Amino acid sequence: MSPLTALRELRGHEKIKTSLAGALVSNRVSHAYLFYGPPGVGKKTAGLAFARALLCSGGDGDACEVCDDCTRSNRGGHPDLHLIRPDGASIKIRQLREVCDGAVFTSFGEGRQVFLVEQAERMTTEAANSFLKTLEEPVAGVVFILVTDDPARIPSTVLSRCLCYRFNNLSREDVAKVITQEAGSAELAHTMAVLSGGSPGRALALLGGSAGRDRALEMALSLVVNSRRAMPVPPEEIAGREDAQEFVNYLTVMFRDVMIIQQTGLSELLINIDRRDDLAKLASAYDRREVLDILLTAEETARRLAGNVNQRLALDSLLLKIAGF
Repeated sequence: MSPLTALRELRGHEKIKTSLAGALVSNRVSHAYLFYGPPGVGKKTAGLAFARALLCSGGDGDACEVCDDCTRSNRGGHPDLHLIRPDGASIKIRQLREVCDGAVFTSFGEGRQVFLVEQAERMTTEAANSFLKTLEEPVAGVVFILVTDDPARIPSTVLSRCLCYRFNNLSREDVAKVITQEAGSAELAHTMAVLSGGSPGRALALLGGSAGRDRALEMALSLVVNSRRAMPVPPEEIAGREDAQEFVNYLTVMFRDVMIIQQTGLSELLINIDRRDDLAKLASAYDRREVLDILLTAEETARRLAGNVNQRLALDSLLLKIAGF
């Protein structure tokens, strides 16, 4: 396990951090927590940070960074922190039996044992029932942290025995701060933060796939160079429906920026601010009605791709509109 983050280092989720730190200071730690919310907003990161604070022997509401327990965490893992994650498609009863039997409840030191369950919604019915028995008879010094994107799939009997925290999407500013180092520039970080919808995890994934955005823009620019009468061809990288949906999303956001340039001329309102010069070329090549038609067609294409339609036919209708046919 890589070194863990401290609670104070987490971006956003201020109320949750304050509540967790308060529980540590007052020594009112629950035996079970549920961290839930949209994907990629930092639930697991927060769970690991809270685990680190729980295991710290010298902190006051957070990891102190200097005690032996924090040193163990910084070296790549703590023997009293146990991760339980899906084995294949599910979390199976055999993975939880050693926990439910109490076989691993002996701490390495004199502190707590912390068990973090990733994708807790993927527990089988048998595993959830076994886990419930453990929650019904809490063991002193043992803390469970369940992390999930979909709490509705966890039995209500388990949920009722957990202290639940909902993690919401972060602000664009917080997402941009999280990914700025990986992005390499503040402008690209801003673009991916906006596209992510408030999810640092999605922003990082988009950053890894930012070449797809650039390919969509280059395709549109090539049409301008060819007087917009060449038949556009979707990039070869669009292999599946998910890729097609991402491609349409890039085109939609791109032409939204084109409309903003045409109507306001304000660069600070752009999502793809790092490509504003290229967007200005597109704004000069299309009139406002054409851009609106492209955006409406993109919206319809996205709906069709979400259903059971021929992917290539759905894309072609949008690309023909962009080409001016």
